Amino acid sequence: MAHMGPGSAGSTADPEYWHITGDSFPSIKSEMDAEEEPEHLTKIKLKLQDIQEAHSKIKKDIIFTPVVEAKHVGRKFCNVFFKLENLQYTGSFKARGACNALASLSHSERSKGCTISGGRNFLLAMTYYGHRYSIPTSVVVPRDCPIADRHRYRENYAVVKMYGSDQNDASLHALSYCEEIGTKHMHGYDRLDLMAGYGTIGLELLCQLDKIDAIICPVGSGGLIASLIVAVKSLKPKCLIYGAECASCPVMTRALQEKKPVMVQLNATIADSLANNIAGMNAFNVIKGYLDRIVTVDERMISRAMIMLLEREKLIVEGAAACPVAALLGGRVPELAGKIVVCIVSGGNVNSMRMARVIDRGLAADGRLVKFMATVPDVPGAIARLLVKVGETGADVRSMVPERTWMKRDIFSISVSKI
Repeated sequence: MAHMGPGSAGSTADPEYWHITGDSFPSIKSEMDAEEEPEHLTKIKLKLQDIQEAHSKIKKDIIFTPVVEAKHVGRKFCNVFFKLENLQYTGSFKARGACNALASLSHSERSKGCTISGGRNFLLAMTYYGHRYSIPTSVVVPRDCPIADRHRYRENYAVVKMYGSDQNDASLHALSYCEEIGTKHMHGYDRLDLMAGYGTIGLELLCQLDKIDAIICPVGSGGLIASLIVAVKSLKPKCLIYGAECASCPVMTRALQEKKPVMVQLNATIADSLANNIAGMNAFNVIKGYLDRIVTVDERMISRAMIMLLEREKLIVEGAAACPVAALLGGRVPELAGKIVVCIVSGGNVNSMRMARVIDRGLAADGRLVKFMATVPDVPGAIARLLVKVGETGADVRSMVPERTWMKRDIFSISVSKI
C-alpha cells in the first residue's frame, strides 16, 4: 500500500523519525575503529545530519511528493511504486537542492544576488526559488538555448544572458560575469548543499512506505543517487540502491570501472538531463562504496518506457525519469523479481516537440510502428489493392511514398514505402 503523504493512514511520518542521531552509515562505522576505516569512507563529505538539516529548511517550500503504486509497470514481475518528483513546483527533484542552496545563503549574499549556469532543470529550480526568496538572479545560457526555456527563466524575473555555443562556454562565462556584476556564482555540479536537498527524497520515502526492498534511481553525474544512498542506507542499510544510466553517456559506469571519475564522450540522448561528461567526485566517493548495482539502458528502452508511462500510468516524464522503468522493462534487473521496488521519477520537463519524436521512437521500439517497402506493378489500382491488404490486418497507414525514378528493377514496377 502506498502512503500519499505524511498524514496518511499507516504512515510512519514522525518529526523525530528524521532526527536519528549518528553519522552516515552508522551500522558500518560502528564495526570498525576510526583508524581502520576504508579510505573512501573518510572521503564522504555528505552526512545524514546535512540531509536532516536541509529538510528542516525546505519542508515548507517544497512539495511532499506522493508515492503511487504502478498500474502496469512490473506487473507479474515485482511490486513497483513511483516517487513522483515530476510534481515538484519546477517539475523535477532539482527543486529540493535549489531551495536548500538558496535558503543557506547569508543575508548579504541574498542582497547581492547570484549568477547561475547549468542544466535546464537546475536553472528552472534556481530561478523559481530565487524569485520566491527575493534573490536577484542572472542566468547564463548558450546561444542555442530553446526560446521556451529562456521564457520560463524570465517568468521568474531572472536576467538571461546568452553566450557561447555550448554549456561549457556558458558556464565559463558565468564565472567572469558574476565578478563583473558582483554576484555569487552558483553552479549545479557536485555541490554538497544541493545533494543535501536531494537526499530529503530518501527521508520522505522511508516515511511513506512501510517496506522497500530496492530503489532504482536515474544516474547522471551522481548527485541524486549518492544523496539517496546516504539518507536511506544510514537508516535502512538492507535496502538495495540501484542506478539506471543511459548507455549514451555512461559516466558513472566508467568511473566505477576506472575507480575514479574520468571524462567520457557526450552523445545525444533522450535522457538529456543525464548527459554529463564526468561523474562528480563527492558523489563518486559515496557511490563507489555503497551502490548495490548500476545498469545501462539504451535509447529504444528509454523511449519504450516513456510510452508505457504516458499511456498506461498517465505520467508525463522526461527521458531521465524513465530510465529506472526502462531497466525494469528491459529485463536488466531480474534479481528484483517479487520485490517491492521504488522508481524515482526524477522529472517531467519535456517539451511538446521532443515528446512527439519520443512517441514515434517509442512506438517503433514497441513494434507498433513499422516501416516496410513493397514492389508492385505500376498499373492502375495496384497501390489501392496494397492498401486494402494492409487495412485487412487491422493496421493504419500513416504515410506512403511511391518511387518510380530510382527503381532498379524495371520501368513497369513501382516501389512503395509505408509507415
